[in-house]
Parts: sequence; C-alpha cells; structure tokens
Amino acid sequence: MARAGQTPASRSHRAEPPTTRHSVDRRRFFKQFIGETVALIDEMQGKPQCKLTDLWELSNQELAVIIPQVCPGVEIIPADGVICARLPENEGLLTLFASSEENVSIFNGFNGVNSIGRIAGELSARTDFDMEESYARVRSLFLQTVRLRVCIPGNEGSPQTGPLPA
Repeated sequence: MARAGQTPASRSHRAEPPTTRHSVDRRRFFKQFIGETVALIDEMQGKPQCKLTDLWELSNQELAVIIPQVCPGVEIIPADGVICARLPENEGLLTLFASSEENVSIFNGFNGVNSIGRIAGELSARTDFDMEESYARVRSLFLQTVRLRVCIPGNEGSPQTGPLPA
C-alpha cells in the first residue's frame, strides 16, 4: 500500500519477472531482425520483397499471381459447421470460416501450388459466379486467413503484375 507522497508500484511489472519480459522482447527483436536481414539479402540478390501488410494494397492483377499456402505448423481442423485452425504457439482453436462448399473449395486451393487468379478461375467455372465475383471471394478468404496468421504467400519476393485468368 502506498503511503502519502508515494506512488503505488506498477502491477504490470510485478506480473512477470523483468528477466522474462526482456527475454520475450529480445526473442521478438531477434526474430524480426533475422527476417529483415534475410529480406535485405534477397533484395540485394535481385529478389524483390513484399511485407504481408502490403497485400491489402496490391491491385487485383498483382494479388492474382500470389500462391497462397497454409503456414508451416498450422493444423486445420473441421468442426461443427466451421473450419478451425490451431496455430503452433497456441493450444486453442481459432475459427476461420463457415464450412460451406464454396469456402472449403477455395481454401483447398491454398496449397502452395495454385495462384489466387487460378483458384478464382476454377471457382468461376464450377459456380454461377462471374470471374469478378469469384476473385473477390477468393481474395477475401485469403486476406482473412493471412490476418489470422494461418496462410501466407507461397511464392518468393513481391508479386509481379500479371493479367487475371480468363
């Protein structure tokens, strides 16, 4: 208890020992530093780089060539009416999307082989959606799974501009 003229000690610092706080910060720093260093080396070798946060800014043509894949270590789990994921650093389940035929079909295309444009083209061919609607649905699901840290682009460097498939 603080006496008159004294400020109470911050509880946030008492919740975990200082060494634990610094270890977590240090791990995060080195992980980010290594990632930035690898990206810099790749860029110096002529491989352009793109941050995940840049995905939302890409044009349809640029995003169409992205090859989505599930992040290593992520476990995909069908549940009652939804598709869930378990991230490597978390034991709980994360709800991704409703397990409709359309969503499951799109998500199955996130296999590290097919581009977003190709997945959209296949969706358009199987459904009544035109290419624009199919692309919007694939883009939306991909960006949602990226935001949830379940999927990432599987191709190296930043995407190159290319036309949407017919």
